[in-house]
Amino acid sequence: MEIHWRNFTGLEPEERQAIEARLSELAAEHGDLLDVRIAGHESAHHRHGDRVATISGRVLGREVVATLSAPELRLALDGALDAFEREVRKRRERFADTGRLRSTSPPLLGVIDRVLVDEGYGFLLTDEGERVYFHRNCVRDPLRFEQLDEGQRVSLQVEAGEKGMQATVVAAPPLGAPAP
Repeated sequence: MEIHWRNFTGLEPEERQAIEARLSELAAEHGDLLDVRIAGHESAHHRHGDRVATISGRVLGREVVATLSAPELRLALDGALDAFEREVRKRRERFADTGRLRSTSPPLLGVIDRVLVDEGYGFLLTDEGERVYFHRNCVRDPLRFEQLDEGQRVSLQVEAGEKGMQATVVAAPPLGAPAP
């Protein structure tokens, strides 16, 4: 997951790391949160002097945005982060209730079937024989999309997409994973 900060000066490195850890934990729950943007600015209501924090990210095909104002930017950021986490979990619950979200634990195992580097996507074959689409953004360290090879063993997390199953995370297989 990538986190992009904008207009957050004066935030201590420990505070930034704590926020990034919370977001990383939220993303790790399902692997559906790939990109988060955090922005801070002064409120347009100059009389109150409030600071505004906005956190946004795409979850299960929909943009989730949380904005909060407070006298201090740190307070606004804490409140916005709490609201963002609630909204992400609500979105996931709605998907789970409709049966469109598949459990991600334990991860599935599979192999790279085809990689289209120029197009930024590829296909995997799970050990159960299911063909799964994946986008370059779901590939996790230490793997690199451009260096994936056909037949390479991977672990993956999947969800139902518009045209079938798609991977939300493609990662190195766990130690001791059986060969295909």
